[in-house]
Amino acid sequence: MKTKILNSLISLVLLMYYYVSIKTCYSLIVVKKGGWYLGEWLINYQDGGFKRRGFFGSVFIFINEITKINLEYIVFSFLLLVYTLFFYLFIKFFRKEKNNLLVLALVLLPAGFGMMIKDPSIAAKKEIIFFLFYLIYILCLHSRIIIKDFVISLFILIAILTHEAAYFYLPFISFTYFVKNNGSSFDKIKKIALYQVLPSTVIMVFLYKFGISINTENSVLFLKNHGLFLEELGIYEYDPKYNVLDFYKKNIYSYQTYLISILFGAFTFYLYCKMNKVKVSTLFLAVQILFLVPLFYLALDWGRWINIFFSLLTIFIIGEQKLVLSRKQEIITLLLIFFNFSWTMMLKTEGFLTFPALDQFLKKVYYFVYYKISNLI
Repeated sequence: MKTKILNSLISLVLLMYYYVSIKTCYSLIVVKKGGWYLGEWLINYQDGGFKRRGFFGSVFIFINEITKINLEYIVFSFLLLVYTLFFYLFIKFFRKEKNNLLVLALVLLPAGFGMMIKDPSIAAKKEIIFFLFYLIYILCLHSRIIIKDFVISLFILIAILTHEAAYFYLPFISFTYFVKNNGSSFDKIKKIALYQVLPSTVIMVFLYKFGISINTENSVLFLKNHGLFLEELGIYEYDPKYNVLDFYKKNIYSYQTYLISILFGAFTFYLYCKMNKVKVSTLFLAVQILFLVPLFYLALDWGRWINIFFSLLTIFIIGEQKLVLSRKQEIITLLLIFFNFSWTMMLKTEGFLTFPALDQFLKKVYYFVYYKISNLI
């Protein structure tokens, strides 16, 4: 397929994602005032003290107190700005590349950016900040713009103070820094440890050792005093002592099906790397997976964590070499794209969904294989 046509098609898909993102954010933030969406963005330090995820909420509260603009409009305006900047840079990045059909397969992957269509509620979550920061970093490296190490540290800390999940994706930054910068391996490892691992670990320890609960006794009243009445309390009524293991046991089969989505997502990237002759360090992947284990243990939103992983990997890999595909490879890629259109991964519990006949068949096979292995163990 000609590069110009393909680039236009990719841009069109990304513009569709942009439209869905803005529409969803407006619905969940402004219209519904959801506690799991607007409420999470408004976690702040002013209603009780230093806590997890309170950085941007504190900024929004400060703006509200000065301007008297409704909090929901402040948050939505911020997300409008962030999504506009992200997709502008993302589309611009794509249009500079000589893309092939495999790139479109990555963009449409339901476990990656394609989740924007399959479960649009993800658009109102905080990971867009991770994506924007990482995309800017990748673009700077491609443009050979030198970024000071302390600037990288600053943006990592902002991401962690936005949502602590950012810490568990730190290997993406470290790996990118290692492979994209010049200098000896020892010097790069030393700088990664000093400017990335050390400050991020210190802030995480500080957050969990000295940070107060997200939901203080004043949180909901504080928001009401600032003119916001949440339609649902959401995160402000979540019990931090909630037994997540018990929840996993009750929904064990649904959570196991996330492995199917991971398998198809990994297979899509495997084909991309194989046909384009791109190598991604197995050591990096192993370290990144190990980093993610605590996150999957502590938090229920498995679809969200998988989505962040594949989305960040997409941002990293699209700047690598792309080869001209043979007719056979293009046919294989088209079949892959059509297949990926058929399935969905949701944020929580629904790890894999597709049209009924295929869904039933795949889950029967998975169910059979899983319990055969369990019995052997």
